[in-house]
Amino acid sequence: MNFASQGMQQKFPFPYDEVFDGLCVVIPKSGFKLKSADKVIGRISASTGISLFSYGENLTIIVEKLDGETIVGIESTLKVGLNFAGGHRHQENFNKIIESLSKHLQSA
Repeated sequence: MNFASQGMQQKFPFPYDEVFDGLCVVIPKSGFKLKSADKVIGRISASTGISLFSYGENLTIIVEKLDGETIVGIESTLKVGLNFAGGHRHQENFNKIIESLSKHLQSA
Protein backbone atom coordinates (compact mmCIF):
# COMPACT_ATOMS: atom_id res chain seq x y z
CA MET A 1 0.00 0.00 0.00
CA ASN A 2 1.26 3.43 -0.92
CA PHE A 3 0.68 5.89 1.92
CA ALA A 4 1.86 8.92 -0.07
CA SER A 5 -0.82 8.74 -2.80
CA GLN A 6 -4.21 7.09 -3.28
CA GLY A 7 -7.05 7.43 -5.76
CA MET A 8 -10.70 6.57 -6.20
CA GLN A 9 -13.59 7.01 -8.66
CA GLN A 10 -17.30 7.64 -8.23
CA LYS A 11 -20.05 7.72 -10.87
CA PHE A 12 -22.84 10.31 -10.61
CA PRO A 13 -26.15 10.15 -12.54
CA PHE A 14 -25.94 13.88 -13.37
CA PRO A 15 -24.70 15.85 -16.42
CA TYR A 16 -21.05 16.86 -16.64
CA ASP A 17 -21.70 20.61 -16.24
CA GLU A 18 -23.70 20.14 -13.03
CA VAL A 19 -21.04 17.86 -11.52
CA PHE A 20 -18.09 20.08 -12.47
CA ASP A 21 -19.80 23.26 -11.26
CA GLY A 22 -20.92 21.45 -8.10
CA LEU A 23 -17.35 20.45 -7.31
CA CYS A 24 -16.22 24.07 -7.66
CA VAL A 25 -18.88 25.03 -5.11
CA VAL A 26 -18.39 22.25 -2.53
CA ILE A 27 -14.58 22.07 -2.51
CA PRO A 28 -14.06 25.41 -0.68
CA LYS A 29 -17.12 24.80 1.52
CA SER A 30 -15.60 21.47 2.59
CA GLY A 31 -12.39 23.08 3.84
CA PHE A 32 -10.19 22.59 0.79
CA LYS A 33 -8.39 25.33 -1.13
CA LEU A 34 -9.47 25.44 -4.78
CA LYS A 35 -6.23 26.05 -6.69
CA SER A 36 -7.45 25.73 -10.30
CA ALA A 37 -10.42 24.52 -12.33
CA ASP A 38 -10.43 23.88 -16.09
CA LYS A 39 -13.87 22.84 -17.31
CA VAL A 40 -12.69 22.22 -20.90
CA ILE A 41 -10.32 19.42 -19.89
CA GLY A 42 -12.23 18.42 -16.72
CA ARG A 43 -9.42 18.99 -14.24
CA ILE A 44 -9.59 20.56 -10.78
CA SER A 45 -6.65 21.05 -8.39
CA ALA A 46 -7.18 21.56 -4.67
CA SER A 47 -5.21 21.24 -1.46
CA THR A 48 -5.57 20.91 2.29
CA GLY A 49 -3.64 22.64 5.02
CA ILE A 50 -1.56 21.25 7.84
CA SER A 51 -3.34 19.03 10.37
CA LEU A 52 -2.34 17.10 13.45
CA PHE A 53 -1.26 14.08 11.37
CA SER A 54 -0.28 15.60 8.03
CA TYR A 55 1.54 18.49 6.39
CA GLY A 56 -1.41 18.61 3.98
CA GLU A 57 -2.48 16.94 0.79
CA ASN A 58 -2.70 17.92 -2.86
CA LEU A 59 -5.79 16.73 -4.71
CA THR A 60 -6.25 16.28 -8.44
CA ILE A 61 -9.84 15.75 -9.55
CA ILE A 62 -10.69 14.54 -13.05
CA VAL A 63 -14.28 14.87 -14.27
CA GLU A 64 -15.36 12.78 -17.30
CA LYS A 65 -18.60 12.47 -19.30
CA LEU A 66 -19.90 8.94 -19.75
CA ASP A 67 -23.22 8.20 -21.50
CA GLY A 68 -25.30 10.83 -19.69
CA GLU A 69 -23.52 10.22 -16.41
CA THR A 70 -20.33 11.70 -15.01
CA ILE A 71 -17.32 9.99 -13.42
CA VAL A 72 -15.29 11.85 -10.81
CA GLY A 73 -11.77 10.55 -10.18
CA ILE A 74 -9.83 11.90 -7.23
CA GLU A 75 -6.14 11.44 -6.42
CA SER A 76 -4.88 12.58 -3.04
CA THR A 77 -1.13 12.96 -2.51
CA LEU A 78 0.63 13.84 0.74
CA LYS A 79 2.67 17.04 0.49
CA VAL A 80 5.40 15.25 2.48
CA GLY A 81 5.62 11.71 1.09
CA LEU A 82 7.19 9.96 4.08
CA ASN A 83 4.49 10.93 6.56
CA PHE A 84 3.03 7.52 7.52
CA ALA A 85 0.71 9.07 10.10
CA GLY A 86 -1.01 11.05 7.33
CA GLY A 87 -1.88 8.06 5.15
CA HIS A 88 -5.44 7.82 6.45
CA ARG A 89 -6.17 11.38 5.26
CA HIS A 90 -6.74 10.26 1.66
CA GLN A 91 -9.96 8.37 2.43
CA GLU A 92 -11.19 11.25 4.60
CA ASN A 93 -10.62 13.65 1.68
CA PHE A 94 -12.47 11.34 -0.74
CA ASN A 95 -15.42 10.90 1.61
CA LYS A 96 -15.74 14.60 2.35
CA ILE A 97 -15.76 15.62 -1.33
CA ILE A 98 -18.02 12.81 -2.59
CA GLU A 99 -20.58 13.21 0.22
CA SER A 100 -20.65 17.01 -0.14
CA LEU A 101 -21.03 16.79 -3.91
CA SER A 102 -23.82 14.20 -3.67
CA LYS A 103 -25.78 16.37 -1.24
CA HIS A 104 -25.23 19.44 -3.39
CA LEU A 105 -26.42 17.70 -6.58
CA GLN A 106 -29.49 16.22 -4.90
CA SER A 107 -30.53 19.60 -3.47
CA ALA A 108 -30.20 21.49 -6.78
